[in-house]
Amino acid sequence: MDEEQIKLLVKLQDVDVRIEEGIKQKEVLTSELKQTEEKLKTLQDDILKKKEELKNTRKNKMGKELEVEDVDEKLQRHEDEKYKVKSRDEFEALEREIATLKKSKDREEDILLQLMEREDELFRLIPSLEKQFQIDRERLTKEKEKLEKRLVNLEKDEQSLTKERESLSSRISKVYYSQYEQLRRVKSGLAVAMVENGVCGGCNVTVSPSLVGQMRRGQIVYCESCSRITYLGKKGGN
Repeated sequence: MDEEQIKLLVKLQDVDVRIEEGIKQKEVLTSELKQTEEKLKTLQDDILKKKEELKNTRKNKMGKELEVEDVDEKLQRHEDEKYKVKSRDEFEALEREIATLKKSKDREEDILLQLMEREDELFRLIPSLEKQFQIDRERLTKEKEKLEKRLVNLEKDEQSLTKERESLSSRISKVYYSQYEQLRRVKSGLAVAMVENGVCGGCNVTVSPSLVGQMRRGQIVYCESCSRITYLGKKGGN
């Protein structure tokens, strides 16, 4: 009876390990899927930002062109006024105003040149970004589909393993199942340990010959060191 219970406990632990591994794989895949989606969004957002920047650059350029035109008009008026003034003071005042306006125009034209260069840079950059986005989107979409498919398969495996676990646990006595669950919680998921060459696989401590003898008789035995349920492997005895 105990020998059959041990076999069931070993199978149950194997199923639990596979379920835990599946859960960890799902977590990794879910994280990778999220990263893939974030990469796609980042690429798309970058293009949108560049398009918005191009729009604002063109708007600022047009505004700056109007400002330069306004300065040119003022300069022209002042140049015309130079020939109409009647005093030296008025002439010198106009000359100072013209000098100030020319400095202002130089600054505005420098800014305008920078805006024009940025506009040209963005105008050439955006199509290449869009082209690269299409390539990256196709690649990342395929990666995403693969990840989603693997997640679906893991879900199916988990459902199958859960049913197998229910079947196994229903055949294990309540006492042993309760002990198994308690040990699994406190022993990092390893409640049942194989004894090989007289050594417990859970804690690597030598098991006494009397316990080995009990295991050979098919009895439920607990490691004297780590308290795990033990069973003999092919090279179990001393």
